[in-house]
Amino acid sequence: MNKRWLASRRAALGMLGAGGLSAVLPGRGARAVALAPQPRLIVIHVPEGMWKTAQRPVVGATTLGPLFSALDPLRSQLTVIENLNMKSRPNGPGGDGHHRGVPHMFTCTEMADVNNAGGASVDQKIAQAIGTTSKFASLQFAVRIVYGDTNSKPIWSAPSRVVPAEQSPWTAYTRLFGGAMAPSATTTAGAPVSGLDLKKSAMDYALADMASLGPKLSVSDRQRLISYQDSLRSIETRLATVAPPMATGGACMPPVLGATIDKAAEANYPTIGALQMDLIVAALQCGLTRVASLQWGNSNDQCTYSWLGINKLGHDLSHNNGNCDPTGSKKTQVTQWYAQQYAYLLNKLKAIPEGTGTMLDNTVVLWASEFSETNSHACDSLLWILGGNAGGYFTQGKVVDVGGKSVNDLHTSICNAFGITDKTFGNPAYCAGPLTALHA
Repeated sequence: MNKRWLASRRAALGMLGAGGLSAVLPGRGARAVALAPQPRLIVIHVPEGMWKTAQRPVVGATTLGPLFSALDPLRSQLTVIENLNMKSRPNGPGGDGHHRGVPHMFTCTEMADVNNAGGASVDQKIAQAIGTTSKFASLQFAVRIVYGDTNSKPIWSAPSRVVPAEQSPWTAYTRLFGGAMAPSATTTAGAPVSGLDLKKSAMDYALADMASLGPKLSVSDRQRLISYQDSLRSIETRLATVAPPMATGGACMPPVLGATIDKAAEANYPTIGALQMDLIVAALQCGLTRVASLQWGNSNDQCTYSWLGINKLGHDLSHNNGNCDPTGSKKTQVTQWYAQQYAYLLNKLKAIPEGTGTMLDNTVVLWASEFSETNSHACDSLLWILGGNAGGYFTQGKVVDVGGKSVNDLHTSICNAFGITDKTFGNPAYCAGPLTALHA
């Protein structure tokens, strides 16, 4: 077992030394370089969708209307897509609208069975194409998932292969930054961190782990371990003398999370959501991944939004169960709140300079929900939003009515923005090709 552990550790850090460090170690042509911005993708699922009397954005209007007023300052960097049709959802196996809608939303093909999607989601298709050069091909985040069935599973890497989301920002932080960047006596909370700092932190942890393991090994294995530690210390010493390359988005800034709180408590829903968005931005900025997803709760919305003064489940609001929201005013508040969270994420990306613009210019942030009309679970007149434009790929600042074109077509366009040349996505039977209206 010890030898297997050593081999695993040697392989992992061998990749770090040979691949991740080779571009910056002395003797290998080390120099500070400015990296060209690379397009990134974030997909966001917001539960329950629109409702019959919702005041949607209007084509040609100068504002986005009362539901999305928080996004008006960002309007020039948005494309609001109206009248999309999730054509795959009525077909194949599956349960009700919630349990079909979420697996179909990003995969656009019939489910494999009542519990599993039938294909890869759009983010995973893109991650498989562009994620080979980053530490994580993709990252999945969620906020307060109550049910674990298909109405909580939008991300799939292949048929019947769900990709679970992390609900704890603190667990996600440790996974991303190895725990090494937590505030300490020698580390300023939220201080800029270069890619070399992250590599050195990983090395520090590896050396500490090996030191604790040494007494447990045989004499021969201990000698091998000592030799390996010496080589790591040599790399560590060289790291301390090398100027780091310039990051594409400026300094890498791990967020300050604060003390751990209960991720499952409804009262913490806004705080957990903000922390997850902070982590997404940090992961993208630090080059740890180029693809991420954020899932707000379950499709069958189990949040009462108490911080808004509402005391009914979002699911009850969506159906006006017990006449709990006859005018839709409470549902309006909820949608406005989600629009504010979307604006928060977009503004964080916009605040980071990159190339000749900002990180938002080089990122596609897709806001999606599974219903066009919540009471009937309809999916034939969806309203989704694209923020950012992958370095200039999409034409922005407008509301586009796509006339019932399929979600498959939208995902085809998004894939094309990332260099995937396919003319269809999901089940080709529901595709007419990329949405040219998004480029006009």
